[in-house]
Amino acid sequence: MARHYVCDRRDIAENGMATFDLTGGASILLLRVDDQVYACDGVCPHQEVRLEDGLFDGEVLTCHQHMWQWNVATGEPVGLAECPLNVYKVDMEGEAIYVDPDMKL
Repeated sequence: MARHYVCDRRDIAENGMATFDLTGGASILLLRVDDQVYACDGVCPHQEVRLEDGLFDGEVLTCHQHMWQWNVATGEPVGLAECPLNVYKVDMEGEAIYVDPDMKL
């Protein structure tokens, strides 16, 4: 896959998150903290539920189904999570957000 335009920064609430389905089937969750945007898989690697329905405190994403947690900058598990979460490189051009689902961090 190649780099995809996902949305503009204003399409994600400050300190919020939103899921986008890319061409090719990838579900990407974008999380915004002030001017920083992070991208990760949109579904939990454990039970494949939507991570957008979970909690985000600005650093840690928590799956609502079973409370697995990850650091959104690194994808590293926190607490109960038994595996990392795929996180992706985000490119910003002005307000436009681009993600390449083949560019895992």
